[in-house]
Amino acid sequence: MSTKGETSTGTGTSRATLPLKLSQLQNFCKRDPAGYKEDYDAQSRRLVSLVGILLLSPNADPSPSLVELIQFMAAVSSSSYKGEESDRVAALLMDLLVGSSNGANDITQQASSAAHVPMLQTTLPLAALQLHRDIRKACVSALILMRNKGVVPPLRLLQLFFQLMAVVPDKNLRECLYHHIVNDVRNINKNGKRDEVLNRTIQSFFHRIVTASANEATPGGEDSPTDYAAKRAVQMTCDLYRRNVWNDERSVHILASAAASPSASVMSRSLRFFLNIEEAMHLDEKAKEESQWAGSQTIDFHLYSKKTKAKQRVTKKQIRCRQKAQHEREGLVIAHRVDDGVESSRKLFPAIELLNNPQGLCETILKRIKSSGSNTYKFEVKMLMLNFVSRVVGNFELILIPLYTLLQRYMGGHQRDVTSILAYSVQSCHSYVPPEEVYGILKTIAHNFITERCSGEQMAVGINAARAICARVPSVLAGEEDADEGDEREKSTAWDVEAFVRDLASYTKHNDRSVSIAGRGWVNFIREVYPSLLQGKHRGLVGSGLHRAGEKPLRYGEVRAASGVAGSGLLAA
Repeated sequence: MSTKGETSTGTGTSRATLPLKLSQLQNFCKRDPAGYKEDYDAQSRRLVSLVGILLLSPNADPSPSLVELIQFMAAVSSSSYKGEESDRVAALLMDLLVGSSNGANDITQQASSAAHVPMLQTTLPLAALQLHRDIRKACVSALILMRNKGVVPPLRLLQLFFQLMAVVPDKNLRECLYHHIVNDVRNINKNGKRDEVLNRTIQSFFHRIVTASANEATPGGEDSPTDYAAKRAVQMTCDLYRRNVWNDERSVHILASAAASPSASVMSRSLRFFLNIEEAMHLDEKAKEESQWAGSQTIDFHLYSKKTKAKQRVTKKQIRCRQKAQHEREGLVIAHRVDDGVESSRKLFPAIELLNNPQGLCETILKRIKSSGSNTYKFEVKMLMLNFVSRVVGNFELILIPLYTLLQRYMGGHQRDVTSILAYSVQSCHSYVPPEEVYGILKTIAHNFITERCSGEQMAVGINAARAICARVPSVLAGEEDADEGDEREKSTAWDVEAFVRDLASYTKHNDRSVSIAGRGWVNFIREVYPSLLQGKHRGLVGSGLHRAGEKPLRYGEVRAASGVAGSGLLAA
């Protein structure tokens, strides 16, 4: 902890030898690097000897001065002796962390080129696993310090830190490494300065970790070190996307690969991202605006202190800032007024829109749900998978026939989270779904929810779900009544849509208020879409007019061809 230094006296060259603490020597080295190079070299040799002793017996208690010496060498070498000396100190600390004399050299060779993607190693020697937690933490802090000063390149630490996160069972250390990697990537892309080559290399490294985890994992198996590294890679990608650092297709491709992983923990993190990221980003933006607005409203009038000219100038400046913030807020309110055309053109799920192969991803996840046993995945994970698949199918209007048969299995009246299952069924329906598949869902809903043996709440939920499904697939209401007269087989398998519609319309006079409200909502919907299915007393004034005009939905596969430009007659007039 102390060293022998020399101080000059007068103008002569004689220097008195005095004991110096490491903090004092660090200050002197920053002021005069050349003059105190010998003292620094002495501490460097001392560090090498202490590290060699520690590697021989990693179980033994470390020297009390070793932690302070590690911090001293990292701080001084990264500020006063950059270059070969700082590289030597960083290599020494990496060797100590990985418990090998060649570990740092291998990492340096792999990270020497920015275009080369490093590999993830999920094993460490016994000496590294038995290293004292204080020494490991000191080495990590020293390397982070050197990285923040620009001495160590980012890829050189990326593989090492992921290797430590995957193997070392130290929760605090893992959190420290995680936050450093996220903040380091944010700082690299800060203030509009983006290093695309480095970003692609780091994203390729994350994708390689996720792919390795997907190849090694088994459904329902325990998490391996590679799975833990993949979870951290997915979580980092989610955080960077949420902070608008990595909001491109490569990030979404990493998360899509994680969604197809057999590991439940890796897959669930990715699925939650796709399902909740838009809402989370909206809340972050709203909280940021609220914090800025609250900060501009704070004005110190110095009511209980002496009023000086300087304080009055500060108060006037705060008042001007508040007025400026008020004008900006009013301008934003005016600019963000709801425009139906703009709102309808916006994408509801921007992250899902960036998926490269949504059909193949949905088929993979759906196959895993059907082939997995009852103990392979938890019920919550299966609900996440169904929610994601149904949302992607509805967003891209995919044809995934086995999905609707699978949803019917979870539509029991006493099924857990049955309202979520009904919501998934609604969002998975679109105009390209064959009506035969939707008939099965409507029959299941009618049998399990819209009967007198069910409670009023169940009946209301069933009627509303049927109305939402028919609104998304209007061809269901067309039925088979417009089929050819001679097609007996088609007519025999047809579903009596008119009886179904009138049965649900009869619930407008139900004793339960929620059921009657749901029934009136169903009647109002049928009046606008296909009023001919209703009885005369339920059609109303608007429905009767549409009935006389022959209003009805298009059949499946039928397209109404445009004969001109809508509204062109107004221009001619």
